[in-house]
Amino acid sequence: MSLLLWNYDDYSVYVNSIDNEHKLLFTLLNEVGEALHIDGIFHDQIVNDRLGYLSQAIKKHFESEESLLLLNFYPEFNAHKLQHTFLLDRLDKFASQYKKRKIYFNEQMLLFLKDWLVRHIILVDRQYANYYKDQVVRLPAS
Repeated sequence: MSLLLWNYDDYSVYVNSIDNEHKLLFTLLNEVGEALHIDGIFHDQIVNDRLGYLSQAIKKHFESEESLLLLNFYPEFNAHKLQHTFLLDRLDKFASQYKKRKIYFNEQMLLFLKDWLVRHIILVDRQYANYYKDQVVRLPAS
C-alpha cells in the first residue's frame, strides 16, 4: 500500500501546530501500514501497538483542533465536531472487533483511515483554514 505524503500546498491549514499534528497522523498511518506486513508476515502485536499510538494521536489532535475552533468562534464548529465523532466511533468499533478477534485490522480498514484523513483535511479542515486565512488565529494555551 502506498505511503501518505504530507505537503504544504495540499494539506496546510496555516496553523503550524495543527499542520504538525496532521503530519504526525500521516506518519503513524504509514507505520500501521508497514506493520501490517513485515517480511510478508502479519505481526499482530506490532499492529496493535501502532494502532494504539494512532488512536491516542487522533484523539489528542481532535481535542486541540476543537479547542482552536471554539476559541476562535468557528461558525461550523458543530458540523466539524460531528465529523470527528464519526471517526472516533469508527475507531472504537475497529478496536472492539480487533480485541474480540472477530476481525483483524486489515488493509481495507487502513485505506478507510487514510482516505478519511485526506478527505477530512482537504474538505473540512481547509474550510476553517480559508475562513481564518486573513485573520489572527488565537491558539489555545498548551
